[in-house]
Amino acid sequence: MKLRLLRTILALFVLLTAFNVWAESSVWVVSSSKAKVYLAGSFHMLRASDYPLPAEFFAAYKNSRKIVFEIPPDETGNMGNMAEFLGGAIYSDGTTLKDHLSSEAYAKVEKFCKERNYPLELYRLFKPALFVMTLTVQEMNRIGADPQKGVDYYFKEKALQDGKATGGLETVDQQLRLLLSMETIVGSDQVLESIDEFKQIETALGEYLTAWRKGDEHKMEELYINGLKFYPKLYQTIVVDRNNKWM
Repeated sequence: MKLRLLRTILALFVLLTAFNVWAESSVWVVSSSKAKVYLAGSFHMLRASDYPLPAEFFAAYKNSRKIVFEIPPDETGNMGNMAEFLGGAIYSDGTTLKDHLSSEAYAKVEKFCKERNYPLELYRLFKPALFVMTLTVQEMNRIGADPQKGVDYYFKEKALQDGKATGGLETVDQQLRLLLSMETIVGSDQVLESIDEFKQIETALGEYLTAWRKGDEHKMEELYINGLKFYPKLYQTIVVDRNNKWM
């Protein structure tokens, strides 16, 4: 079975941890006699048309003293480790993206970038994973999705305005290392597949959003998790180890 790379990258835009479902949305609650914790599935890139968010998000926010994000709000603009990340995601041996893709894949890359008016020359040193991630973000932007419209950004701004305490589950450095782990599975086949899937990115995003809004655990597992399980090391890194560190 092929890894549907576009769906895997889109899954990285979603923070989902399944516990007892609270209503029909991606908000869960865990409680004891001493405390109550709300867990929300956070879509990192949304469109203006995706608002308003489900009411359960606002109820959870209102009932919480501290808002914990995937990355602490004060780190979201910290690009201090970007140079190290790029060192692992770009070629520094004199070769280029073209040298590492089949002639069929690179021809499709050239055609697609020309059609979309994307500056392929700027990406010539990108390794395949970074290249596909970059195109995915650009394609998301093309249909109106933006990190500044994401759930994280919305509640980060709201928490800052309301003076609520904030925190984070991981650092920018940890996220960058997570993205680098994708490099081992991306080659010509995945690039070809992703470019084909970009034609359906709005449909794919719609599927994700529908499952996310409803808190449809089975559909979310089908969309986010099942494909990753065919790549045990990647699944272990992205899902198992990551969630264990958050606990």
